[in-house]
Amino acid sequence: MLLLLFVLGLPSLVVSGRCVQCASPSLQSQWQLTGFPRQPTNLVFHTACGSSLQSIPDNMVLTSCNTVCFEMVIPTYNNYHFVRGCHDDFIEKGNTAQQVRDGPICYYTNVTSQKITSSEDATLTLPGVAVISYDKFDNEAGYKNIKLSRSILEKINFDNYIKEQLQCSATQETKCIKSIYYDGTGEDKNKNSCTGAYCTSFEGKFNGKKYIERGCAPIVPFVENVCFSLNTTTTFVSGPEVPRLLDDTVYLSRSVLFAGYGSAARQTCLLTLIDKTDEY
Repeated sequence: MLLLLFVLGLPSLVVSGRCVQCASPSLQSQWQLTGFPRQPTNLVFHTACGSSLQSIPDNMVLTSCNTVCFEMVIPTYNNYHFVRGCHDDFIEKGNTAQQVRDGPICYYTNVTSQKITSSEDATLTLPGVAVISYDKFDNEAGYKNIKLSRSILEKINFDNYIKEQLQCSATQETKCIKSIYYDGTGEDKNKNSCTGAYCTSFEGKFNGKKYIERGCAPIVPFVENVCFSLNTTTTFVSGPEVPRLLDDTVYLSRSVLFAGYGSAARQTCLLTLIDKTDEY
């Protein structure tokens, strides 16, 4: 009888796949840096999101996900910022162009303008790297999206880990138009350019006034060209290496923007994305 009870109790010990969902606190007021149109309800903003997550709080754990679990690393202000979660929770519902369903997939972009202090030698700075990794959610036990951490990326040989262990692919470099316009100041179109992995475009209202910004991003959370409406409380600048208007003041307010990401040309979705082949 005791043996029978033990056998019947085994299924409760089985652990299914799990997905960590969280973000670095710095992204709470700079959500546009992630490139996602949605911020999931009850998303946890915690410094532990960038750690190795050996002990994961229950409020950061998902036991189901319809698509893929992802982890994204954004280097800006000479520091790393992390987002993890179920990809479907961060995109517009029903928008198939935004969905990612396959995995494992991993992309990275070297961001040499960002200087990250090495955890192995405080006198040494390392070039930053932007990474996004997707892993398909299944019933295999274990966490799907905790392969990247600040401690790993701050090591001198971090690039070997990204290329060899995670088998990430390097993004292709492209040139994009770089401009910024706000309430009569700046230009909404010019011949300046930036170099990055993806072209970006933001058009809309900031503090109720016209705001247009075009530039580059080292990483985006999509595999297709996309555009969407973004309504968020955010700082004025929308990404690394974006020119400031007037001075170095960082403004915090609610903005309503139409955002576009990609490298393909002339897609119409309330705005036009910039093509690799455009002349500058």
